[in-house]
Amino acid sequence: MRFPSRHPAAVAAAALMALVVFTYLPAFTAGWLWDDDTLITANPLVLRPGGLWRIWFWNTTPDYWPATLTSFWLEYRLWGDWSPGYHAVNILLHAANTVLVWRLLERLGVPGAWVAAAVWGVHPVAVGSVAWVAERKNTLSMLFGCLSVLGWIDFEERGENRSYLASLAWFVLALLAKTSLVTLPLMLPVVSWWRQGKVTRSDLVRTIPFLFAALFLGLVTIWYQLGNSRSPGPGFVPTVLSLLPRGGVLAGRAVGFYLWKDFWPTGLAMVYPHWSLDPSRPVEYLPTLLLLAALGGLWWLRSREWARAAFFAVVMFVLALLPLLGFLPAVYMKAHSYVADHWQYMALVAPVALAVAAGATWLHGEPIRKGAAVAVLSVLGFLSFHHAIVHRSQKALWTHNLSITDSWDAHVGLSRALAAEGRTAEAMAEARLAIASFPGATVAWSDLGKLLEGEARYAEAVQAYRMAISQNGGTDLYSQAGIAAAKGGDMVAAVELFAAGAEQLPDDAGIRIDWGRALQQLGRRGEAIERYREALMIADDHPAALNGLAFCLASMPRGAGQKIAAEDAVEALDLAQRACSLTDDTDPSYIDTLATAQAATGDFVAAVATAERAVSLAKESDDESLLDELRSHLDLFRAGQPFVQR
Repeated sequence: MRFPSRHPAAVAAAALMALVVFTYLPAFTAGWLWDDDTLITANPLVLRPGGLWRIWFWNTTPDYWPATLTSFWLEYRLWGDWSPGYHAVNILLHAANTVLVWRLLERLGVPGAWVAAAVWGVHPVAVGSVAWVAERKNTLSMLFGCLSVLGWIDFEERGENRSYLASLAWFVLALLAKTSLVTLPLMLPVVSWWRQGKVTRSDLVRTIPFLFAALFLGLVTIWYQLGNSRSPGPGFVPTVLSLLPRGGVLAGRAVGFYLWKDFWPTGLAMVYPHWSLDPSRPVEYLPTLLLLAALGGLWWLRSREWARAAFFAVVMFVLALLPLLGFLPAVYMKAHSYVADHWQYMALVAPVALAVAAGATWLHGEPIRKGAAVAVLSVLGFLSFHHAIVHRSQKALWTHNLSITDSWDAHVGLSRALAAEGRTAEAMAEARLAIASFPGATVAWSDLGKLLEGEARYAEAVQAYRMAISQNGGTDLYSQAGIAAAKGGDMVAAVELFAAGAEQLPDDAGIRIDWGRALQQLGRRGEAIERYREALMIADDHPAALNGLAFCLASMPRGAGQKIAAEDAVEALDLAQRACSLTDDTDPSYIDTLATAQAATGDFVAAVATAERAVSLAKESDDESLLDELRSHLDLFRAGQPFVQR
């Protein structure tokens, strides 16, 4: 079942790439999915020109994937947030990987190598890695990983040091794209055993630099998984050791699940149910023990060609999955699922190659073999094409997911899709279903808070935000909750929330500005001024802080019944002028503050002219409440009176 020799390799490669591109046509025009915003469209490391350095040396993303993020950074310079560009690159990377898999299987002497690569290229399990831009981690890491193995084989055949160094360099790049390929140093001696029938001491020695690279970047990944804001510290080893029982229970079950999806690729979902595991029950370890027994049996029978091939394929499959079988920290496993289709993107090569090689060996007659190949590729291509359509939008993806399994992630995703369509009631219902399914779904509580706030149900919104905060949902939630409380008129709660958030965010000017506004509403002048000044110490040219402090100084006297102090009015005038200048005199509320400061100094002629300009700009904004407020100030200035908050 090799590709007919009369065709040059370039034609065979082009055929593979064309097959993959056609299969993934629906994904070319797909949108953004799930966490694409976290990694790309809302990632400051990608959006900012100076983010490239931080991607490599001061990474604040959930994990350390600098090569992948660099590809996103470069693409953002080319087509911004236009999703088809990113999808095209992902699909082309997958097509290139399909060609590399073919070349690799041929070098390993696998019968039917071209067909096996084609099956891998159009297999539905791979769709989650190809049609989801954030999984560029997989397609890019696979590219470098295949090149590394090919370099290793080149060195074994030719003995050229440059091939060995190239293999090592490609491996490091693969780790920098995604560290799940960290077990490649364990696979390389197995490749040598398969090709040579044995593993020599020199084979093992050659893996040492690979092992060091894997150990270093693997530890970096574990550090990120445990929380990249701090060192793992003394809890690092106990954390890893505590996961060994989970891995012992999960490994065999997960391998069985993946093999089932490989050979019966239906009912695929973005997020599968979160299994219940009980390491205290000995029976839970049975699947893993059966897996080990199967490996032992195949090793014992290795003198038989079929057993040797099966042993090689199963070992490579398990090693490729090993980092994702529960023995190591993985944030995804805590709240989402213990298995995911995109986790076996690379591992999928092994069972596919074994199955195709078995068909090529045991099916008699070229017409039968070709017919079987065409049938398998047609069915898999059709399933992948349809599954790629599912990945075209958030709504389609999560609706499909819910048709397969009731996942809280799917409810959250569908809630956001409905909210984007303006279907708020339905979006809230989905958010509540997510919470009912998993009360610890922090993002569902946060999303529910936003939806309730948008419906002016401020008290309920604050409660939802507080639930998210209690689950360590993020320090930004303090500000959101405080703003919701302020909108609802509960300034005491707003101040409390802003204060708690400011304690968590010592370098955040924005939350101090919001805190100052709430204090100002409560008439706590001194504290409000202090908060504004703290914000300006963090960001001395922050227009909102300048404006807030100016308005406070210009409209709030130091004592009840007193006039605005002359020095406060002068400072307010300077601050207001700076705020207006920084915003190009386009913000009507800032211009109103300038008018208020001018009135406080007694310059009512200038105050009236400035206030008229503010009112004129406010008319263009269609904000009736702001317009009414500015008109009331203008009336005072025309009457020769300053505006004083009571």
